[in-house]
Amino acid sequence: MSAIKGFSEETFTADDRTFTLFRKGEGPGVILLHELPGLTQETVEFAEWIADRGFHVVMPLLFGRPLQNPMLGLLKAPFFCIRKEFNNLAAGKSSAITVPLRKLCRKVHAERGGRGIGAIGMCYTGGFVFAMMLEASLLAPVAAQPSLPLFQPGALDVEPEILAFASSREDTMSLLGLRFEDDGRCAAARFERLEKSLQNAAGSARPRFRSITVPGKAHSTLTLDYQTALDQGIDTRELVLQHLRAQLLD
Repeated sequence: MSAIKGFSEETFTADDRTFTLFRKGEGPGVILLHELPGLTQETVEFAEWIADRGFHVVMPLLFGRPLQNPMLGLLKAPFFCIRKEFNNLAAGKSSAITVPLRKLCRKVHAERGGRGIGAIGMCYTGGFVFAMMLEASLLAPVAAQPSLPLFQPGALDVEPEILAFASSREDTMSLLGLRFEDDGRCAAARFERLEKSLQNAAGSARPRFRSITVPGKAHSTLTLDYQTALDQGIDTRELVLQHLRAQLLD
């Protein structure tokens, strides 16, 4: 029996790292990476929203417990795990956890088929999709308020050569970025760096990187502060859905 109602549950092991995966839906695959509070009810609700609109969502449990209370997740944040597998401070360096996540991209694409897959990272996991762009199967990455490395507003948690590779891809891979205008954990300088690092593919009308900035001071563009974005007249989830459809279905 799955720990999350309505989702199947299985394990996935790569590079000595084992994840519990929660899956739901039909259609092209979309990997959804939860935020620092853990795999909360808000993240599950977002996953259901995506699955109901024609995609197969795969949520790896990166830390904590399924359906973890957001406040409990913050109070008991697994800092030992984060120090070990997340790159909190070093600029220009991918988190170690992105290596098995790239293999998960291959697995999901092999199972679901189609043109390719999507991947959505949020907050601490927002920048994981940068390193995952090494995988040819990943055509629709989304970086929602990427927050690492900490205390370096213009830095990215990925090697410059990975961004150079992503920029040189000859396919239509396109990265969508989302942030709130006054979010101190994801400053405008971070997206400006991405804009400079990712060049459009030759002859492609689709931008390699497209960013959406929501007015106001909030953080979680797709989950905890989604209503704040709606109040500002921007449906961030709908923008993600349009991105997934354009990259994977059109």
